[in-house]
Amino acid sequence: MILSAVAGLMSLMAASPQSFVLNLDTNVHDVTAKDISGDGIAELLVLCCDEKSRPLVKYLAVFEPGPDGAYPGTPTARLDLDPSISTIFFAQTDQTPAVELVAADGEGAVIYSYSGGKFVTMASPRFSSLLPTGAKDPTFYTDIAKDLDGDKIDEWIIPVPGGFEIRSPQNSITRIACDIVSEMTLSNSAYIYHRLPACHAFDLDGEPKKCLAFLSDEVADFAHGLDWGTRQRFEIPLNVDDKWEASSRMTDINGDGFPDLVVTQTRGTINMKAITQVYLATAPFTYPQKPDAVFEAAGGLAAPAFVDVDGDDKKDMILIQVPLGVRNIINFFTRHKVSVRLEVYLLKDGRFGNKPNFTESFTLDAPDGLERVAYTLGDFNGDDRIDLAFAAGRDRLVIHTGSADAFISSRPWVGFDIPAFGVARAYDLNNNVAKDLVIHHPGGDNKKRIDVIVF
Repeated sequence: MILSAVAGLMSLMAASPQSFVLNLDTNVHDVTAKDISGDGIAELLVLCCDEKSRPLVKYLAVFEPGPDGAYPGTPTARLDLDPSISTIFFAQTDQTPAVELVAADGEGAVIYSYSGGKFVTMASPRFSSLLPTGAKDPTFYTDIAKDLDGDKIDEWIIPVPGGFEIRSPQNSITRIACDIVSEMTLSNSAYIYHRLPACHAFDLDGEPKKCLAFLSDEVADFAHGLDWGTRQRFEIPLNVDDKWEASSRMTDINGDGFPDLVVTQTRGTINMKAITQVYLATAPFTYPQKPDAVFEAAGGLAAPAFVDVDGDDKKDMILIQVPLGVRNIINFFTRHKVSVRLEVYLLKDGRFGNKPNFTESFTLDAPDGLERVAYTLGDFNGDDRIDLAFAAGRDRLVIHTGSADAFISSRPWVGFDIPAFGVARAYDLNNNVAKDLVIHHPGGDNKKRIDVIVF
């Protein structure tokens, strides 16, 4: 009976997906999914901006699905934003089930609640920060609000000169100094930019509040204890000269609760070489001087992605490579094609192997101008294995399902005749075991359009 029920569930999940086209009257700059109404179903939220208007015309569009799960072609609600607003994040500011929406710039924020298709202004706290003001490309800022002390109310982690400020909407709690890159260059005008470390929060036995880690390309700064007053720093052992460029990321790979370090170093232009090093945390705030795993890729671009490929609740590594050899360059200019190679390393017994468990190669249509090839990973058929959705052509998106014998199936599981250049992301839009797809199309002819595929 159990097997019959499972088979029935899988059959239901494999039913034909629903596809929707959402239309806006202004260019789409960012899209996310979040339950801001508190009904348990995520709304689709769209940040729009007419970057050529003076003053800038910006607004947030909300698309709510109907009882049958269908999305309307035009927004359910619209929130006009001040031209200064440059980012939006979500925070729990009270004890109600729904999170609030926070629209922010460099001088403060406006907090909104949403219910019944309408926004209500709750507060307008004022504070100074490194957040931009008047950005033409507004974006959603994830992971800037977290419940750090377990009281069901989120603290805000706001970038400020020299570090981050932990604050509530009303008050500053503390400031944490960390490795923020701030530079200035002069030509006909002055250019000032900042590069912020990635922030991670994690639990630690014996600590009353979540510990915070701030990761730049060169150091990891940790803050914990009462009001995060205890500080520690780990210098990432790059061991390279000025010809190398380095980038770092932090993620809990082996599921022990401690964030692990991943460092990717790249050198060269034509004869490129990329080295990815993995440092697994041996204890809180402690990493080995020598990497636990090293992956090298020569002759092209390479970047790692960490996802659970085989459904064992451990993060495996997918090394995404774009070769820049003569053949690939000729294909790009003569056929408008680009080759991509994927190497999959499964985490087994707490370690990655020296050789990939699976390899896959694809030839894709190359985008023009500011367009990009849409691709994303997610479990779209609900079988606990990772699937790959990508643009098989300018107007064709396909999904290959995960397999125990190979990374993905040799033939597409399903395909869609939709504009396939853009940004694809996986979300849970209907609370079932399968992920759903949302694609928006910046930089191309469809920059006022969003495609939604619900499984």
